[in-house]
Amino acid sequence: MKKILNPYLGKPEYNCVCCAPGNPVGLHLEFWEDGDDVLTVWTPGVNYQGWVNTLHGGIIGMLMDEVAGWVINRKLQTTGVTMQLNVKYKKPVLTSDTQITVRGHLASQRRNIATIHLTLENSAGEICDEGEAVYFTFGPDKAREMGFNGCKVEGEG
Repeated sequence: MKKILNPYLGKPEYNCVCCAPGNPVGLHLEFWEDGDDVLTVWTPGVNYQGWVNTLHGGIIGMLMDEVAGWVINRKLQTTGVTMQLNVKYKKPVLTSDTQITVRGHLASQRRNIATIHLTLENSAGEICDEGEAVYFTFGPDKAREMGFNGCKVEGEG
């Protein structure tokens, strides 16, 4: 497993609620590449509950959407926008859990439309949620215009 280097660090306008390390109310997510998967590991807390000791479904959707975006960044070496996000909530995610893992991989791509399959696992390794994101991916010129210049892992030249 290799840590993905954040290609947006140092950009003055960068303040993503999910992955910007300097966002004071953000989740401060980091990402890793594990074979075909891109994943993040995060520790929930009571500030993110929807019901007592239960992670809010909107936070789950946000985590899945963010991992899908990083699949696009790393695996397709571009950026894009979410067209659709579907989440199947299978089991409550506890805010008292020590960590959750959200994984995604490219399920299919046709021209500029990419579909990403997503899962959220609790610390016991149980799949609590599944999702599918459909992304419209940008061509190289638009990606550069959006400030994207590639996405590498540690040790990659």
